Amino acid sequence: MFLFTRLKEKYLKFKEGFEPYDFKKLVYLGGAFFFIIGTYSVIRPLKTSVFLGLVGKEYMPYTKILTIFILFPILFLYAKLVDKLKRHQVVYYFLGFYVVTIILTALVLIHPTIGLSNTQTSPLRIFGWIFYLLIDLYSPLAVGTFWAFANSISDTEYAKKNYGKIVAFSRISGIITPILSWLLMEKVKISYTKSIPIILITSAILLAFATLCVAQIRKIPGYLLHGYEAVYIAEKHKGKEKKVGILEGLKLMVLQPYVFGIFSLVFIYEAISVILDYQMQVQMSVETNNAIGGMSAFMFLYTASFQVLGLIFSAFGTSALLKKIGVYLCLFVMPISTILLMLGLLTWPNLSTVFIIMVVLRALHYGFNAPVREILYIPTSKDIKFKSKAWIESFGRTGSKVSGSMVNAFYSGTAYLILTRINALFVIGLSVIWTVVTILIGKKYDKTIKDGSTIGE
Repeated sequence: MFLFTRLKEKYLKFKEGFEPYDFKKLVYLGGAFFFIIGTYSVIRPLKTSVFLGLVGKEYMPYTKILTIFILFPILFLYAKLVDKLKRHQVVYYFLGFYVVTIILTALVLIHPTIGLSNTQTSPLRIFGWIFYLLIDLYSPLAVGTFWAFANSISDTEYAKKNYGKIVAFSRISGIITPILSWLLMEKVKISYTKSIPIILITSAILLAFATLCVAQIRKIPGYLLHGYEAVYIAEKHKGKEKKVGILEGLKLMVLQPYVFGIFSLVFIYEAISVILDYQMQVQMSVETNNAIGGMSAFMFLYTASFQVLGLIFSAFGTSALLKKIGVYLCLFVMPISTILLMLGLLTWPNLSTVFIIMVVLRALHYGFNAPVREILYIPTSKDIKFKSKAWIESFGRTGSKVSGSMVNAFYSGTAYLILTRINALFVIGLSVIWTVVTILIGKKYDKTIKDGSTIGE
């Protein structure tokens, strides 16, 4: 009873610092992202382990190349939906798509021949490729669309104050769901051929709750959901003009230096991530004899580890630093940290160091870098928020992963010790470029906010 009373007092004190509708918006956005990340934190590890178990580790680099070929029809559909639907309806569509897709995936994995019971690895196991590609697109289509929606109903002050809280809340589910999944696989006497479908169906249910949270935001008065006012006014005056096509988002990304700068930030981080991630995954496959159950358990623990650290960063660092030093200086945290971590890898080039670095990098990215980067979209037009963002989150991520995979494939026969040091030096070079881009885009953001203008109109 005492604990409940204390928690209630803390909650009421926390709530006092908000306008009533601002608090409701925080609760609904935080709740939606809580369930979105709770789902992502289990389907992402399963994406890797299921593919390695069905298809094989030798074919992992080719998944990124294959993704490029399916991006164009998906982005065409996305652009059409953005033109035809309202902001919240776009979110409904993609969250609903993944609710259905994940449930169907779970049912297929139960199949004795196509599914997990067949332990023979082969590049002809088509469903392994389909499963990987569908889950790989979850980040741009589900997570990216959520942030596009959040950016469209938030101004810069609201974002600096609350995005850290939204991310911190989501980290809690990012810790809970992989730990519970690990316990189900390791401590409950049930085979992985049954536990993995159970985990997937549960994650689909969580995603359905995310859709309900987004629906609740519609109850907030519309005038409080304008977001960045200059963008709202521009979109209102735009009215019923002709709808732009699929290539409008790409055109804005290429021709607008600011948007291309955001693309560069995503590209560089993802390239670095895939280079280091592949090293860890290959070693994991060797250590577990490529067993799907063992690899899944390892990936769940890895995910929980960086989510715990990410929670610390987002709860105690993001909002505080944004308010204290601003968006511009916060953008430098990630590239500088990456350079320092790579110096550590040069000194201690082993698997344990790679694991620790990946935990820290992902924690910094999800807990700090991602919400700071999302703020950069606020002073941009709707077409940039949704269409260019879709190109950046899908084509940018995939292109960077292809580039990273090509590096991995080129050095695949190199001794582990030498490979680790080569990769560390390569990542340091990318991080220097990252720092230069950060300077340029940070200055543009500050100027745009100061002038009260809109990028992309």
